[in-house]
Amino acid sequence: MEFEWQQELDALDIVPEKFRGLYAKGEGGKFALDPDVFKRMDHSGLTTALDKERKNSKALTAAQAAWLKLGKTPEDVEKSLGELKAALAKAQEGKDGAANFEKLKADLEAGHAKALGERDTVVERMRASLHKHLVDAEATAALAELKGSAVLLLPHVQKHVKVIEEGGSFLARVVDAEGDPRGNGKGGFLTIREFVTELKKDANFARAFDSTSASGSGTQPGPRTGAMPSGSDKLNPTQRISAGLANRK
Repeated sequence: MEFEWQQELDALDIVPEKFRGLYAKGEGGKFALDPDVFKRMDHSGLTTALDKERKNSKALTAAQAAWLKLGKTPEDVEKSLGELKAALAKAQEGKDGAANFEKLKADLEAGHAKALGERDTVVERMRASLHKHLVDAEATAALAELKGSAVLLLPHVQKHVKVIEEGGSFLARVVDAEGDPRGNGKGGFLTIREFVTELKKDANFARAFDSTSASGSGTQPGPRTGAMPSGSDKLNPTQRISAGLANRK
């Protein structure tokens, strides 16, 4: 039968022997729980345990405040820490992650530079083709019209003509020594034909053009000195000699 605690007892025979020390005989001959029993007991262990629990409670309270400050549950924080550790491990793969990154960067820059070089080569070929189409064709036509020697004059014309982009179109312009387009004195730009015309009038280049007159002076040549007169083929040898001597005077 389970023992039930009571404040006062007439006798201790119903109290288990191990608990009888907790009772003291009081006035009237009755037994009651002794209030001084706890003072006589060694309760240092209980005090230590209580202090420990108080410290644990304080630590748990501080930890709870930290979690609340983060705005995340402990599980969320633990997951975030795991992700950070994985990212760090991935960044540190190999002997030198930074060196690998620099190598990748260098490879990309080299590939980009090569692509730019190839593009520039293509652009230069296109520019040369465009120059030949716009400059050489027009210059050759102007030289042919003005009867100039393309072999002698075309290189000189090419040197003074530049292809420029204007209003979204590519145009051939005669330029000066500084590379600026030349005007024609009429409010426009000097054309290639007008430039060839200038060359034809220049004494240094005129000889590279065909002459437009038979002798270059506009006069008909007279009879050469010592030439036989007309009808001399009908004279006898003596008459022909006499006529030749007379023509030399």
